[in-house]
Amino acid sequence: MKTETEFDRFIREKAISGRNRIGIGILDPDEAIVQSLQKAHDFCDVIPFGVKVTDMEGVITESPEESLAAAIATGEVDAIVRGQAVATTMREELCKQFGYTMDSIRDIAVVKDNLNRIFIPCGIAHSQGWSVEQKIELIRLAVPFAQRLGLPVKIGVTSGARPEDMAPIPYIIENYNDANRLVALLQDEFPIKHYNIDIDKAVADGCSILVFANGMVGNHVLRSLVFLGQIRIYGGINAGIDPLVVESFRSSSGFYEYLEFANALANLP
Repeated sequence: MKTETEFDRFIREKAISGRNRIGIGILDPDEAIVQSLQKAHDFCDVIPFGVKVTDMEGVITESPEESLAAAIATGEVDAIVRGQAVATTMREELCKQFGYTMDSIRDIAVVKDNLNRIFIPCGIAHSQGWSVEQKIELIRLAVPFAQRLGLPVKIGVTSGARPEDMAPIPYIIENYNDANRLVALLQDEFPIKHYNIDIDKAVADGCSILVFANGMVGNHVLRSLVFLGQIRIYGGINAGIDPLVVESFRSSSGFYEYLEFANALANLP
């Protein structure tokens, strides 16, 4: 994943094309995190919300989630990286500021695997992507996002089993049937295929959007691959709402790449 790709260059070029104010939740700034913030400060104004970060303008607050949501609502910042803020609390505060409901927010991300293949996994939040209707909603958010990033639109749908290995378990049968129904509903609009359990084949076939059986499966797959060092995550976004909010893992050792991604997205048309 250290190999630079055309997509990496695209993100970097967009990140340095305009300077934006990016708020980020910071509660425990160890040396590696501080260095990642300082590095990102080369191309954007990084504004920590939470505790004091040495030599950086910031907002000291015991409620970074509330302060971040208020700051983006008033235009004090152009985008948010969640950083070490609490996800659910920050989403609740965004809903208060902008009049959304929690159901308005949908999660998608952009990742690169160790063969330099770029794709968008969804759903990746535990409460999302459990029904065919929810998966369609995620796809309809992921498609224009892929297009903004210059990625080709090709959708791979995965489920719990291959047809020849189908176990008589209602959960597995339902996931399999839902995947087939999803493909049938969207095949006239998008290149889309059911890859059964074979995530690897979907990515090898060049699928830029990868749809998991449900958000719990997607979250576990994504977290496992990220923290085992098998994929690079550029960042997730809170899709379905207007403010630019980039999701990150709270336990990340640094936030440079998330800040770079946020600043790049803020510069996209």
